[in-house]
Amino acid sequence: MLQIMRQVVCSLVLVTVISVKARGGYVVEEKMPNRTQKHFELKWGPHQPFVLMMYQQTTFNVEYTLYCNHSSEKYRLRIFSKGEKVFTVRQTDSTIISCGNATEILVNVTDGPHGFPMDKGASTASPLYHVIHRKGIRGNLTFNLYGELIGRTFLAFELRKIENMQHNESVEDYSMYHVVVFRKLGVFDTIFRIVIYIFLVFITLAFGCKLDLEVVKENLRRPVAPAIGIGCQYILMPLIAFGIAKLVIPEDHAMGLGIFISGACPGGGVSNIYSHLLDGDLSLSITMTTISTIAALAMMPLWIYTLGQVFIKELSTDTTMNIPFLNIFTTLVVLVVPLLVGVFIKYKLPRLTKILMKIITPVTIIAIIILLSVGIYTNLFIFKFFEPKVILAGALLPYCGYVLSGIICLILRQSWTKVKTIIIETGIQNQGIAILLMFTAFPPPDGEIAAVAPIASGVMTPLPLFVITIFYLIYKRCNRDKYANIPKEDVSKRGDITLAVNGDKTVINGKMEEKPLRNDED
Repeated sequence: MLQIMRQVVCSLVLVTVISVKARGGYVVEEKMPNRTQKHFELKWGPHQPFVLMMYQQTTFNVEYTLYCNHSSEKYRLRIFSKGEKVFTVRQTDSTIISCGNATEILVNVTDGPHGFPMDKGASTASPLYHVIHRKGIRGNLTFNLYGELIGRTFLAFELRKIENMQHNESVEDYSMYHVVVFRKLGVFDTIFRIVIYIFLVFITLAFGCKLDLEVVKENLRRPVAPAIGIGCQYILMPLIAFGIAKLVIPEDHAMGLGIFISGACPGGGVSNIYSHLLDGDLSLSITMTTISTIAALAMMPLWIYTLGQVFIKELSTDTTMNIPFLNIFTTLVVLVVPLLVGVFIKYKLPRLTKILMKIITPVTIIAIIILLSVGIYTNLFIFKFFEPKVILAGALLPYCGYVLSGIICLILRQSWTKVKTIIIETGIQNQGIAILLMFTAFPPPDGEIAAVAPIASGVMTPLPLFVITIFYLIYKRCNRDKYANIPKEDVSKRGDITLAVNGDKTVINGKMEEKPLRNDED
């Protein structure tokens, strides 16, 4: 009896082998109780996201396969966005698919949870796959997606089975695919950035015409004020930024990293503009901006590779921070070269200097208003990311810098002119470097999202100074005669000597000495 059973088993094995060879290596199984099959499949890999551009509509044509159990079955396919803030589906009507025209489809099935449809005419297949026959429909699905905002989310495909004449439905299949929305820089963005550089070059050149080299030498010879400013810039501000990131937005490590990097950035060129408008010590402001930009080559890596590692290690992705030394060097060149040209004009072209001194204030005010309005309009989309916590963190960083640096200056008995200058230099930072760092540390569009915190800080930083400047200039305009008789101290105390400037006259220790003007012909 045992021998007969062995013969039967051997015969079955032999028949199976012959059938495999006849079918070109396919193993046919009609029932697969241990493997599940999806009702609906798309030929769109899960690692290949749907890529969109912000404010643009894109049409996609995807091949689908619907498996049917009976020819009377009907299904409703609904496509929708899981994050309509990021993108929307421009397709309101759902798609009805009927199994009346179903055909036979050969399907490769692995040990995984999903099957893989194959063409019926295929002649070879890997012996690792098991092949079954299934009834189904293949077709093309066309839909339109519109990018609303940069970011990542999912596109959902929901398959519902229409069960009876009353159109009762039940969910048979549900799939999600990645969608990434990018932002493409337009011509207007490029023009705006070029205009900013032209404006900064012009303003820096004009400030060079106003720069007093004797004051710069005095600040460097007795660097008390620059040392206070640099200390506030690279010790106080990074510590403030670290505390704000941990207390205000502790759950968002990318945003926290952006705030911290903002606090470690050097002073921005805009600080020179506000120092001029608010009657600060312009020579001290330019000196501090130059020194802080040079120091950034060492201080930014120091902070990023110490306290910055706290944020980097908490990020789930592999984040690499590459210090933008080229960008820092470019900022230094844009600052120093026009400044030197302005100094040359001051001593060689006095007529041109007088013209620049007359137009520098109105041009600066008009340019600030235009750049603020156009800049906000160009990047209006970024305000959609401004949640209350992000706005609070972005505002606290510069405002705490203003207040604490002012207190430190008053404790160290600095003159009011220098106090104003150091406050402005401490609070206003070059956020462009922080934004560039976020762009390079994260893949797009994650880099732009991570840059929201530095952008928020950059937006909130000049608001109080801008308001104060408007009221201050109006007040000066209404009290022109009063301010014309008040000496403007450009040089602080040097030992027992106090130097002040009153129009064309120099005041030394209270004694006025008239300083002759240079002749235009000289």
